[in-house]
Parts: sequence; structure tokens; C-alpha cells
Amino acid sequence: MSKIDSKELLRRAQAYAPQAEKFLGDMVRIPSVNKRDPEKNAAERIHDEALKLGFESKFVAKDPQRPNVLARYGSGKIGFALIGHIDTVAEGDPASWSFPPFEAHVDNGRLIGRGAADNKAGIAVGLYTLLLLRELDLLDTQRFCVTVAGVSDEEAGACSTLGVRYLLDTQELRAAGAIYTYTSDFVCIGHRGLLRLEIRTRGESIHAGIDAWHQKTQGLNAVTALADILLRLEKLKIDVQPVPGFEKLGFTITPGTIFQGGVYESIVPESASAIIDMRLLPGQDKEEVLQRVDAIIKEVEAERPGLKTEVMRKVDIPGAAIPLDHPLARIAQDYTETFTGARWPVAGAGPGNEGYMLIGAGIPTLCGFGATGGNPHAPDEWVLLSSLPVTMAIYAGIIHDYLNQIEGA
Repeated sequence: MSKIDSKELLRRAQAYAPQAEKFLGDMVRIPSVNKRDPEKNAAERIHDEALKLGFESKFVAKDPQRPNVLARYGSGKIGFALIGHIDTVAEGDPASWSFPPFEAHVDNGRLIGRGAADNKAGIAVGLYTLLLLRELDLLDTQRFCVTVAGVSDEEAGACSTLGVRYLLDTQELRAAGAIYTYTSDFVCIGHRGLLRLEIRTRGESIHAGIDAWHQKTQGLNAVTALADILLRLEKLKIDVQPVPGFEKLGFTITPGTIFQGGVYESIVPESASAIIDMRLLPGQDKEEVLQRVDAIIKEVEAERPGLKTEVMRKVDIPGAAIPLDHPLARIAQDYTETFTGARWPVAGAGPGNEGYMLIGAGIPTLCGFGATGGNPHAPDEWVLLSSLPVTMAIYAGIIHDYLNQIEGA
């Protein structure tokens, strides 16, 4: 096993960049929109690329149409994982894009397309990182093993049982460290949790023009009752303990991200529903939040006799983080400084992802760390092609140093 020569590492990564770019373009041109285009075709393209490069590769699937694909280098017991999700969100209105969303058009050094940044660039970089490790002899394959995992169904809300969760439950994914390969410009040590509720209200319908409604002897407007709840929730303040790395983030509640109610112009609405999006810091007391929400609902029910409410949890994922000074974060900073000239900051992310599954399984994870990109979930999603080889070199350096450090600890 060789020592790191940063100049040679970057030079070799740049030599592999055209192959990685072509592979990324091929993946973007295979639609894998969650709930519309099963991941199978894109997973097969990843599998083929891994085999072409000479790596072991296999499918691991709970649903054969929505498989995960695992490419591996090394046979050692101490592992590292580079993880990216195969599925994407929908492209929306193609007219909003400067170029067709599944054409993988390159403009001014950027590859543009749905899934380019979120998260297919990470998979491309991951596979070619394996190539770097092998060709530069940077991995002791008897002691270590590196896995690139292309996973399904992340965009369902980072709570699916088809992707990362299935790999953990079946023990197909075991590692001493991991990187979720989202595009980024900081070293992401974790993310906030997501608690998403649906609140339904039920009142009493009646013709909006008759006297009984005017006198308020009959009828109960479920829409305005729910609006009352939402407006009170909007003012909800909860004090939270600061979490290192999350200084710019706190508890956030966004009531009414989706709202439905009413069936006809002249009928007092009998029912209404709304989605409440809440973001919690790692370690924050979820039960306290739910109690505060319940108290507000009870206030409105008391003021509007006859109102019935129902609360359902739609998504419930915890926040998670590794320490700011964890060796994985420190080594990542070292290599961003080596290859970009800037020491990237260490911080937590506002949106949630599947990193909590990995951290919860005892795998220290950077929950979003990778190439340069932008506009995920929006028109003209892009990744900067020149950042791909730089990220390959950074990943290879991290894996080399981290595995040797923990193995020697």
C-alpha cells in the first residue's frame, strides 16, 4: 500500500474525469423519478460500470424493480462506504428548464439535468474513487473494504425500507465510516430531524346562504378552524439547547405546506386537512413538541364547540450528528484544504436525509459531502464537472487516512 502523493492523486483523478463524466451523463439520461420510473434501469447502468472497471458488484433488493447496487473493492473486515441515491424527484415543467431535463446537456462547464447533483454525481465520483484507490495502491485490501452503494427510494422522505434501511437490516452494509455523497460546500456532520404531521378537522356542512348559518345555530367551518390552528402553530416558539455545528439552525415549524378543504362554493366546509412541517435539532425532545401542538389544538376545539380534529404522523425521522471534532470530519477538512485551497467549515444541515440511519447503526457518517452543484429539486439542476476529479481525490485521501487511523487506534 502506497502513501498519499496529493499531486499524483489529483493528476490521476483528472485523467479519469472524462470517463466519470460520461458515466454521469448516462445515468442522468436514464429517468429514475421516485414513484414514476423504477430505479432498475439506472441501477443496471451502475452495475455495468462497476463490472467494466473490474469491481465486484451485485444487486440487493427488497423490490426487484427498485434494487440497490453495491460495488466493492477489497476483502478486509474494516469497511468504508460511499453512498448515493439512484432515485430523483420529478422534473416539473420542462419549459422551466434551459435544456431538456434528461439530456445531460453540458453548458459552461456544468452538466445540467435532473439528478445531476442529487445524487447521481456522487455515485459517479464514488465508483471512480474505487479506481483511484486501486490504481494508486492506496488500500490494503486484506484489511480494508470500500463499498459504493447506489440506493433506492431516498426521495420518498428519507424513511424508506427499500434502500439504506434494507441494506442495514440485511447486514449488507457494514462500515467503520461513511460519506453520503451529496454535493456540498461544507463538511456536513449531521442533519436536523423531520416531524411531518397531517391535521384533519371536521365540522358541519350547511348551505352558506340560509338563516341557520347566519345565526350560527347550525354549521361549523372546518377550513377556518384549521386555519386558526395553523396560525397559532406559526407563532409557536420552543426553546432548544444549542447543538455544536447547528448554531445557525434551530427548531422550525412551517404550518400548511399543503392545505385542502371545501367541496363547493356555497357549502360551509365540513372537512379540511393540512400538512405541518417541523424541523428538530439532534437530541431535541420530540414529545414536548407534540404536546405543544396538541395543546394548541385543544384550545381551538374549546373555542369552537363541536369541532373534531385528528392528527397523524406522516414522516418521523430523528436528527443525528457526529461530533465536530470527529476524525472523519477533521480528515475531510484536511483534504478539502489540500485540494481546493480552502478549509471547508464543519456544520450540520437543515434538511434531513438518510444519514440518521447510518449514524444510528453506529457508522460515523458525513451526511452530505461531495462535488460542487446546485438547484436540487429545481429547474436547471447542475453539477460542476471540474469538481468531480477534485472530489475523487478528496474521497480517496479521506478513505486512506481514516481507515489507517482507526485500524491503528
